[in-house]
Amino acid sequence: MCPSLNIITYVPFRDLFVVNFLFVQFANPIVYQMWMGRVENDVVRNQENDNYRKVYVQWWVPMRKGANNDEELYHNCWLSKWKCNHADLKEWVKISCVASSLAKSNTIVNSMISINATHAYKSKANFNVTDKNSFAL
Repeated sequence: MCPSLNIITYVPFRDLFVVNFLFVQFANPIVYQMWMGRVENDVVRNQENDNYRKVYVQWWVPMRKGANNDEELYHNCWLSKWKCNHADLKEWVKISCVASSLAKSNTIVNSMISINATHAYKSKANFNVTDKNSFAL
């Protein structure tokens, strides 16, 4: 399950769709600079639904040869290749927790992906700006 996340309030409904990848930053990013997941459904827009303003997420994990623990695995994860993390359950995530998203429409669960430098730069900037204005769930 997802540990405490930062709340970020600027991801509108129209920016998250099935097949997008999203980045979530933690309240204490010492070990986990961010988590990446793939959106499994469009944002729930029905206000009467328990999952209103949430998306269902399949988490992904960085790959690092020789990593012995999570700290080594996630160190500078922006440069890593990522793969689907079948060990963690999918979960509902509030869109207010999402710092950034990335469209990768041709990616399947057996794929490996990397984060391009431009998107990493923009996402890191979002994380830095929101550090001052965030609180844990």
